[in-house]
Amino acid sequence: MGAFSDANFNSHGFLLKNGRFTAIDVPGTACGPACFLGTFANGINPQGDIVGYYNGGDGHVHGFLLRRGTFSTIDPPGSSFTQAWGINPQGDIVGYYTDSGGKTHGFLLKQDREGVQ
Repeated sequence: MGAFSDANFNSHGFLLKNGRFTAIDVPGTACGPACFLGTFANGINPQGDIVGYYNGGDGHVHGFLLRRGTFSTIDPPGSSFTQAWGINPQGDIVGYYTDSGGKTHGFLLKQDREGVQ
């Protein structure tokens, strides 16, 4: 998994599994011509859960979790720029975000065994 740019320079995440290529695009991602911040896939766990980030079109970059075909947004409170970078077999997600004051912070989003906390 990773990211690629198409002929119009729009960015998309992707998964290559068993020789099959699948593009990953968060629904509603706001991208026009030369959108270098479309969807980026950064991490995957053994269960196939994928994390990354996307341009929300609201002036913010959001983290995401793709689990069983469903996207969930990851935005720590007060964040304006979030990137999820890794996910372990237990579903714990790590990444970083920038707050409204411009400071960057790391985060760990722990998985409760019922769902994401």
